Amino acid sequence: MFEDLLEMQERGARDRSLGRSLADNPMSKPDVLPITDLQEWFSMFDAWRFGWAIEDAMAGHIDMPRDGRVVPRNGRAVSGDGRTARRA
Repeated sequence: MFEDLLEMQERGARDRSLGRSLADNPMSKPDVLPITDLQEWFSMFDAWRFGWAIEDAMAGHIDMPRDGRVVPRNGRAVSGDGRTARRA
């Protein structure tokens, strides 16, 4: 299991370097369903996401907040569809 988690982290990092987004996590695709072991599934899901996040940080990419907005280097929030978000 440990080797599988490391492989999934490497896959996440590789996917990020290829420009894939967090939504491309292979563990969130319908072909992995039905999930028989929730803990194992979540561990693999999280390992891919962790590898993706490490590559994202190392390459200096912009982190995407949980609300889906992108915060570019100029500090102006942009929604997930690329439109500038309004400030409240």
